[in-house]
Amino acid sequence: MSRYFMFFYIFFSQLIITSPYTLVGRSASYMDDKIYFLGGYTEKYFSGTNDFFYLDVSKPFNLDSTLPISDLSNDSRYVNAHGNGVSTICDPNKDTIFLICGVSEKQFYYRFINNKEWDMIPSTNDGIQWTSAVCNKNGTYIYIYGSGSGVNNGKYMMNIINTTKTHWYLESYDSNIVPKYLASAILLPDGRIAYIGERINDFLFRNIYIYDTNDGTWINMSTSGIEPSPRYSHTAVLTQDDLIIIYGGVNKGSPVPDQISVLDTKVNPFDWFIPNIDPAPSSAPISGHTATLVGNYMIIAFGNYNHTPQNIVYSDQIHMIDVSEKNNYKWVKSFTPNNTYTIESASTTESASATKSANATKSPGAAHAAIIGGTTCVIATVIIIISVSYLLYRRKRTVIYAPQAKHAINC
Repeated sequence: MSRYFMFFYIFFSQLIITSPYTLVGRSASYMDDKIYFLGGYTEKYFSGTNDFFYLDVSKPFNLDSTLPISDLSNDSRYVNAHGNGVSTICDPNKDTIFLICGVSEKQFYYRFINNKEWDMIPSTNDGIQWTSAVCNKNGTYIYIYGSGSGVNNGKYMMNIINTTKTHWYLESYDSNIVPKYLASAILLPDGRIAYIGERINDFLFRNIYIYDTNDGTWINMSTSGIEPSPRYSHTAVLTQDDLIIIYGGVNKGSPVPDQISVLDTKVNPFDWFIPNIDPAPSSAPISGHTATLVGNYMIIAFGNYNHTPQNIVYSDQIHMIDVSEKNNYKWVKSFTPNNTYTIESASTTESASATKSANATKSPGAAHAAIIGGTTCVIATVIIIISVSYLLYRRKRTVIYAPQAKHAINC
């Protein structure tokens, strides 16, 4: 009996990874109801890792409970250790993760296609620190922007990758047209890429540089509204109603006072404003994090919090912001897939209560029936699971799950 219990425990403990992932400098890519996280630094592995895992956002979860995180690091064991890499989902089927990372002046390009192993792509552009990677609407080209170092010191360039032929070629622009350093890149519905932040000393946001993938031209737009305070190490996402939300960042090593700002791209010129939102949780990261929009949730993962010039604390947590209302955002702990709102109310209380209306209108009889039916299903499921598990055990089949990769192949 004890042997059976031990098998039963091990069998199910391998299905979901429950250990914390404490890293900064990860990249995140959203595909098929999964957020894939790649690479990153730790206090122990400061040269980077080849970690690879995903958060399943196809099902509800609560941040106070075990998160549906699955480890795929066995699939990335041949990927070079890295941090601050850039990644994007691309190709015509939008089913391939492209990872671009640099290690000691060497560049490495990888593809992860249809849940198969990573495939390395030859590179001829070493010594470039890439800051963003964006896939165009039809998935045929990736636009990566970065600045040079070493033999390419002082160069600022756009590389365009043809995903259909795996042919890499370079387009260079004069530094008077493209500034020295551009931050987060967002693809707009019309095919233009907006770069959210121009670095002079820190990143400034009054002028937004925009690259048009349709004709290969740049424009410099002077925005209106309340310009965000200078910062670096921030993130940006595009909402369903074409608002760009920037979150986090630090200035001279300290948190910025306006952690969240929003850029409305539906007006010309684009307009900045600050939404209403409660103070962030004390454990919410402010730099080195990732941000991914899933429905009406902005999912913020890992990074640093309690950031001061003397003290940086690594985060192993995930946080969420509900951005369903244009001017009223709120920190939440519960995630519900396909959480869409059709009515914008004046208060966050009304908006939250709208999601509960279906449960509130159920009759007591219906509620009792649901409880009985749910209990029956649970009992039946447990019986089936125990039976299947016992049969698997009798057949001596072993389920092996790859542990998280903490060491990586050094260059």
